[in-house]
Amino acid sequence: MDELELVHPHPGRSFSRENLRAIWPNYVAAHPDIKLIIPTVLADEQEVDLLRAAVPGADLIICETTAPIAVLKERVTEREPTDEWAAALRTWIDVYHARSDLERIRHFQVVTHPATVTESVAEILERTGWSG
Repeated sequence: MDELELVHPHPGRSFSRENLRAIWPNYVAAHPDIKLIIPTVLADEQEVDLLRAAVPGADLIICETTAPIAVLKERVTEREPTDEWAAALRTWIDVYHARSDLERIRHFQVVTHPATVTESVAEILERTGWSG
């Protein structure tokens, strides 16, 4: 989704979703039983509905990747360029985990720590039924 919104000035949150909606028929025409992984953050159930509308006919499976809170905070602290950005994301992690709607948004969750990337991907593919 990030690549679908690379434009300056940024036209807003819906821009990448609208681009996906525009190109979705091309994906389906090229491969009718296409399987597509869309890495994105879904803020709420409304965003799930908007994503579903952007990919009509798709069997949307939502996997939340996560790790223990301390690990998530360590990850953002290490990767962010400033202390302010890291602090803001550490706060966001707490806010996110206090939510009560996550079970309604996701189909399943994969814990990525201490698993390797390969192990995490294998679990996602298995849980979606795509590992065959």
